[in-house]
Amino acid sequence: TLSPTAGALLLGGILYSWQFPHFNALSWGLREDYSRGGYCMMSVTHPGLCRRVALRHCLALIGLSTVAPVLDITTWTFPVISLPINLYISYLGFRFYRDADRSSSRKLFFCSLWHLPMLLLVMFTCKKP
Repeated sequence: TLSPTAGALLLGGILYSWQFPHFNALSWGLREDYSRGGYCMMSVTHPGLCRRVALRHCLALIGLSTVAPVLDITTWTFPVISLPINLYISYLGFRFYRDADRSSSRKLFFCSLWHLPMLLLVMFTCKKP
């Protein structure tokens, strides 16, 4: 029987949490179109929840990065090196939560485009042998 390893679960958790700031910020800029098209998107039906979920998962990325060395997947340099990029996406997530405008959603969305590759690159370079 196959069972997922701690590394696979952690990677899945990172990808899971990353998708919420990415997609919620993207959907925020398109919510008028979604509304006109009749799509029941969280950015249209529950705008406050949309922003809270994005912020919550930005912060979760900090926690998930901290868990990696505890699970013996990376060295302790990973949470340290990844902290600035995780803090930056969390800052943009907070701005999106607070400001709820097109500018803050676009900044969060574009940050998410480089955040994930950078985080995975740092994780790869800090992996345990």
